[in-house]
Amino acid sequence: MNRSNNLIIPFMAYKPQADTISGIGARLDNFTKQSLSHLLWLDVQPKPVVSFAIGHSRDMLFLKYYVRERDIAAVHRNINDPVYKDSCVECFIAFEHDLNYYNLEFNCAGTVLGEYGCGKTNRKFLNRQLLGLIRTETSVKFNQQDQLFEWELTIAIPTAVFEFHQIEGFGGMTCRLNFFKCGDDLPVPHYLAWNAVHATNPDFHRPEYFGTGVFERFEIPVEL
Repeated sequence: MNRSNNLIIPFMAYKPQADTISGIGARLDNFTKQSLSHLLWLDVQPKPVVSFAIGHSRDMLFLKYYVRERDIAAVHRNINDPVYKDSCVECFIAFEHDLNYYNLEFNCAGTVLGEYGCGKTNRKFLNRQLLGLIRTETSVKFNQQDQLFEWELTIAIPTAVFEFHQIEGFGGMTCRLNFFKCGDDLPVPHYLAWNAVHATNPDFHRPEYFGTGVFERFEIPVEL
């Protein structure tokens, strides 16, 4: 039996004209971190250490990934390139009772691949112009003592990116979701997940193993 993780996605007040992506990342640093603790399919040592923080405003989804790993790559630089071959973090999310789900995948340079569908095959690429609305910021450093790369990626995703849904506000919505880390073309490939996936071969597209999430409701200030 699969034991699913549950996630409350906290509300963050957000002012588009005032809040920078750096500021969003700094605020997410104070949020509870979720660990991608499940190493799947390959026994990789040293195991990459990966966690994320998540939040939302009325019309933005915020993510920040924290990664420590032996090798990194960011070969792919165009929207909808196969970034899963690079040092890659991923968010899969299905809203409410939809059997279809979105996969948003980012390499360590912030390049995004986005798709929508109900399984691994026959997925639709998301609109490149809409994916271009996503804001990202990356920081990378090399820890000489541990001989590991340490990188962080902050992501701000507008509701418009989820083009097959009319989302007026995230507050109160439910979702099913999972988070991943991979690097198919790295010297030592690996696969990590937030919620465990029980499959014989590498396959993140297994919505039956998604966890559950609830977007915290938000209060709209009353103008006096």
